[in-house]
Amino acid sequence: MVLILFTSNFIGMCFSRSLHYQFYVWYFHTLPFLLWSGGVKKLAHLLRVLILGLVELSWNTYPSTIYSSAALHMCHLIMLLSLWFAPAHPPAPQGEKAKSQ
Repeated sequence: MVLILFTSNFIGMCFSRSLHYQFYVWYFHTLPFLLWSGGVKKLAHLLRVLILGLVELSWNTYPSTIYSSAALHMCHLIMLLSLWFAPAHPPAPQGEKAKSQ
């Protein structure tokens, strides 16, 4: 349920027409959860931390530049793709698979 709520809020942030600093508070604390619950295992931990840092840098650049806006959009795109390709259900532990069969 939390993943659905956080993802819905994140999608709203990605496609909003304008971004204000108050909006950053709406989704800042959900970013680590969303990054680490994405199903793409090839997304290394270092890349996830880099995305968090780039999002922070993008929001803290005042006035915004074309580079800070592009970095924010790229980070959002990577996160959206990571969430899109996440498996629908987490894989069950090996012991539970044997019991259910």
